[in-house]
Amino acid sequence: MKYVNVAINLPVKNLFKQFTYQLPPELAHVDVGWRVVVPFGAQTVEGFVVALEAAAPAEYACKEVLATLDTRPWFDAEMLATALWLSEYYLCSPAEAMRLFIPGKTGIKRQAIYNESGKLIAYEYENKLKIKTRTCFGITAAGRAALAAYDKRVRAQMHALTVLAEAAKPMSSAELAAVQVSAATLRTISEKGWAERSEERILRNSYANRTELKESLQMTEEQRQAVDVIGDAIAGQRQETFLLQGITGSGKTEVYLRAAMQTLEAGKQVLLLVPEIALTAQIVKRFQAWFGDDVAVAHSKLSQNERADVWYKMRANAAKLLIGVRSAVFAPFADLGLIIIDEEHESSYKQDERPNYHARDVALKRARLSSVPVVLGSATPDLESFYKARQGVYTHLHLLQRANGSLLPQVEIADMRLELQRGNKSVLSSALSDALLQTAAQGEQAIVLLNRRGYSTFVMCRDCGESVVCPHCAVALVYHSTGEAMRCHYCGNTAPIPDECPNCHSRRIRFFGTGTQKAEAEIAELPDIKILRMDQDSTVKKFAHEDILKAFSSGAYNVLLGTQMVAKGHDIPNVTLVGILSADSTLNLPDFRASERTFALLTQAAGRAGRGDKPGHVVLQTYDPQNPVIRLAATQDYDAFAAGELEIRQELCYPPYTSLLKITVLDKDEQRGNTLAQRIVNFLQIMQLENTAQELQVLGPFPAIVAKVRDLYRTNILVKSPQMEAVKQALWQSEFKECRNVYFDVDPISVV
Repeated sequence: MKYVNVAINLPVKNLFKQFTYQLPPELAHVDVGWRVVVPFGAQTVEGFVVALEAAAPAEYACKEVLATLDTRPWFDAEMLATALWLSEYYLCSPAEAMRLFIPGKTGIKRQAIYNESGKLIAYEYENKLKIKTRTCFGITAAGRAALAAYDKRVRAQMHALTVLAEAAKPMSSAELAAVQVSAATLRTISEKGWAERSEERILRNSYANRTELKESLQMTEEQRQAVDVIGDAIAGQRQETFLLQGITGSGKTEVYLRAAMQTLEAGKQVLLLVPEIALTAQIVKRFQAWFGDDVAVAHSKLSQNERADVWYKMRANAAKLLIGVRSAVFAPFADLGLIIIDEEHESSYKQDERPNYHARDVALKRARLSSVPVVLGSATPDLESFYKARQGVYTHLHLLQRANGSLLPQVEIADMRLELQRGNKSVLSSALSDALLQTAAQGEQAIVLLNRRGYSTFVMCRDCGESVVCPHCAVALVYHSTGEAMRCHYCGNTAPIPDECPNCHSRRIRFFGTGTQKAEAEIAELPDIKILRMDQDSTVKKFAHEDILKAFSSGAYNVLLGTQMVAKGHDIPNVTLVGILSADSTLNLPDFRASERTFALLTQAAGRAGRGDKPGHVVLQTYDPQNPVIRLAATQDYDAFAAGELEIRQELCYPPYTSLLKITVLDKDEQRGNTLAQRIVNFLQIMQLENTAQELQVLGPFPAIVAKVRDLYRTNILVKSPQMEAVKQALWQSEFKECRNVYFDVDPISVV
């Protein structure tokens, strides 16, 4: 008998145990890495084989594996090792880690079966992924013999055999119909054994027929040196991590293209990660122009079946280069040779739900296991990556000049305090209004960034100060003009706009703050302005981001307004003006990364201007014009910002000088959640006293900045330690590991 240890793929956080199943004789070939279907209680579920067992368990009756989901192991050795590392590092179960590698996170669809009295008796399952196929026909040896003997009495059949004989591969029914081969003829020659019928998988490709002409630019000396250094690691097939730090417009994408080309010429594959879907369109076009159908694309707007086809193409080596957002880091590869992470500093690479992995760290782990180089690209690198480069852990490459010789844009800081003193209550400063008018008059374009969405930030009573909040979350509802409703941006709950204050019944209700819809309305009032808006509300459809950018790039509109997605990666030569509204809105958040995020966002946004042959101009609106972060972002002086910020981080014991772990307790009962959180703190403080983890600091418990979401109170604990592995090991062996309402966020992006 052969037995396997199976991790059960269910969307629960506390199922850490694996279960042993017996393999029936017909499945004796199943080994580690296979996806299997197994009985689990009254359910039929998907599981992952993580180990082989020599004997059946003594503590429970061993059930049989029912079926497999694939014809080969889903997890190769590298993928399985990555998944098990992810489980240990991020304190989640192996099944939680392994399901990240599955399109849609599960391969089967369960259907509940009820008896006549309505009682649940069992579940049946079907394969969740739908493979699209087409019927094809190929000529057989008997068919070639029949064609050689050519029978004039069956001309239609001879014609069909002639077409099939001349074809390089089997032809589909549609292709044969186009050359006058009927279905009846195909049926006849198949029955005679002259043609063989087969099913061919059709791979969906939402990005087909989107290729543009290849644009090959003359590289600068800086770019050439970077390509040579990276190329040496590619040729040597060695793991080395490069931090490619280049100012906005310095041509980092050109370096990516050349490195990818060298990798593909060596017969290997490339993974290129981008931080969000809004950046895929432009970079996909450039890579498709170079590599055509060798490019595959994966992001959240694809259907599960489309994503499965992309995974199949990469595993089958039918595509050589995968461009995708965060989750693409889990794709299977036939022969990976290079990983590129564009805008590596972006927080969107961090998963905000359990397991809270960081795609950059997962990519680095896969690279080490596969011995492939990694390129981390950014104009404003993550301070932890910058520190590693300064320490020699990463190879530091610099691009200090714009690729086309253009200069960085001139930045004008608009003091919104003075605007208010002058009676200007608009969201636009006089400087930005004038600049927009001038830009439109010159036939040029502008991008305006606002780090909010909705029509107005919140609704508040002017008499008692009460704001209208979501009944399920401790946040204000945001007003949206479409449908004249307010919406919670955490749980999606909507509510009508009240006629009076729910607290004091005053009718002096007023909208406060500025959202993208309100800013759009004010900008649209300016003469000769044709405005487009790009935020989460306007980009629901599949290719909405690409359609908006295409419309803007065509010149049909002269102002693009949006949230952070308009600030990164876009290279539109006719954009000469960038306006930044509320530049300081994220500076005062109670988070140690607030300054770093603000600096990066402002620098990236400013870099969209003047990328062509026309000079750029940036208007940066702020209520805190003397803030050093604002000043350094205006001059794009990353090195000065990094030096000052790293000094503060070291003094306050924050990364990169220590590691962080955020523990969150969720509970409908606030007091009960606080009590559990305090028990965890007590447990960690005992560790501190026993000195099992040196320099351990435990902060909290304290309420999260949004203290309630979907009726669950959130209490945080923050742990600091340069020896975090000892802390994680203690928690892994504690009672808290399997608590359903305790969540561990290793290396959190936000500590609030």
